[in-house]
Amino acid sequence: MTDVKTLYLISAEKSGEGFWKIGSSKHADPLKEDKKHFLECFRKELVGISAAKELEKAITLNIDILIADCVRDGFELHQPTEGISYDLPLNVLENIYDFWFELYKKPDLWKKCMGLLKCRGSISFSHPAMVKGLTGLTAEWGLKIEELHSFRPPSPRRKREPKNPMWI
Repeated sequence: MTDVKTLYLISAEKSGEGFWKIGSSKHADPLKEDKKHFLECFRKELVGISAAKELEKAITLNIDILIADCVRDGFELHQPTEGISYDLPLNVLENIYDFWFELYKKPDLWKKCMGLLKCRGSISFSHPAMVKGLTGLTAEWGLKIEELHSFRPPSPRRKREPKNPMWI
């Protein structure tokens, strides 16, 4: 079973700083990858090595665009030295993870949506011109991708202390 990996979404802590992490591991239980820092696993799926790389790339790109949108809109998110900020709620990350994992099972749709995601980095699909310009399947999936980028923190334009998960 050397040609499979476990794609995961976990919470972790390192040097007193908490963060989310999305990655892949050769272990069936991703918490064994780093027993000292990994705290809890929220998603784990057994996939092929190339699928793990592609899924991790799509999920990471989606999250990077979401964070860039938040910053551009004037929201300040704590940037941990490693991983993803706890300022992004778990349900947002789970939705992104689940969306791309399910989509990977449909190769033609996967390719189309990856193209849309790359475009989404510079163009919002909710812009009136884009809403009119996209049609059919592209419009439908463009709106679904746009929905993945809809999260904004509750209070804009002010420095906030980083959030800790409820169990700390």
